Amino acid sequence: MKQKRTKRIEIALTEEEHQTLQSMKTKQRLAEWIRETALQQHKPKKIKQVDPRLLFELNRIGVNINQIARVCNAKKADINLLNIALSLKEIELKLGRLIDNAS
Repeated sequence: MKQKRTKRIEIALTEEEHQTLQSMKTKQRLAEWIRETALQQHKPKKIKQVDPRLLFELNRIGVNINQIARVCNAKKADINLLNIALSLKEIELKLGRLIDNAS
């Protein structure tokens, strides 16, 4: 026997938020979709196997960055922060591409 739904929750949305939810719903009725989405059990994401060589390289890069930071901090080196920031951003982008290609 189906349980009768007697409890209500009311939320206020902007027109844009309402339209966003309407476009996301996978059920005919928005309330049904929200209920299902909110109450579903979230499964942990599967962790993909990663090439151990990639992990080794990422670790090596991290160690190198830490060593550079330690030297700069210890010697109060005259450093160009903009160049360092740009270099780190470039490294971040390359690592992102590496990880995307490994997936």
